[in-house]
Order: sequence, then structure tokens, then C-alpha cells
Amino acid sequence: MSPTVSENLLQDLEQELTSPQDAKAQLRFVNYVIDLLSFYTIVIICIILIALTAYGSKVFQVIESMSDISDFVLLHVLYGIYMLLVEGVFKGKTLGKLITRTRVVHLRTDSFSWRDAFRRGCMRMIPLEYFTACVGSPFHDQWTETRVIKEKKRS
Repeated sequence: MSPTVSENLLQDLEQELTSPQDAKAQLRFVNYVIDLLSFYTIVIICIILIALTAYGSKVFQVIESMSDISDFVLLHVLYGIYMLLVEGVFKGKTLGKLITRTRVVHLRTDSFSWRDAFRRGCMRMIPLEYFTACVGSPFHDQWTETRVIKEKKRS
């Protein structure tokens, strides 16, 4: 006995409602902006705290002597470490993902591990990696086999 069309339709609808949906590019961009702002807020707070220490002037001399390329690379490395720690501690969530009700999951397991956070953080350290999001899925998703999904609403 084969299922009727209405039974298939109900099964398809149930699967649609229960399976996680990928977050749209606009939502991911909002996540990125919020996460970038939170990162720079922490950087500014750290700079202020360093300035208040006895070593502040020496640290600023070192920063001033760095080239623009060194600054660019340093900020990408720090951002990668920041995202690695935040996504690792909060199991695939960041401030941006918390606000937009999204999270990161592994493609095959629908869970998120420190290994995934480490790999995504390392990928974010690659300068200009973010431009890959403009043409589709960013490298930090492709190469780590992860995706950002919308969380289900709680009833």
C-alpha cells in the first residue's frame, strides 16, 4: 500500500518545519557587522587598559612602528582568535548570532565542536576571506563543512 498524496504532502510539510533552514546572506551580513563591532569594542577597551599601565607608552611605540600590512594581518589574526574563542565557548553562537537567532552547525552532525570553532577561526585569519561571502558561501563554511542556520522559535 503506497502513501497517498496528502500523506506525502504532510510528511514534506513536517520535514520542512522540523529541518533547520540556512540563514540568508542578509542575516549573515548582520551577524558579521555585529560581531565586527563587538570585536573592535573589545580592542578599544584593551587599548585603553594598556594605555593606563606603566607599559602603555612602550606598547604604543611598537604599534606605531608597525606597517599598515602588519596592522592588517594582526587584526585578522586577532579577529580569528576572537571568533574561535566566542564560537567555541558558546557552541556556535556569537553576539551577532544570538541577536539574529542563528547558530553554526556542522553539515553532517548538526552540532558544533571546538574543532569546528578552531577550523573556522583559522579560516577567518586569511585576509580577504570575507569577499568569498559576496559570491556565495564563505570559505570558513566551505572548508570547515559548517553552515549557519536559523534557530527554531520556541513555543
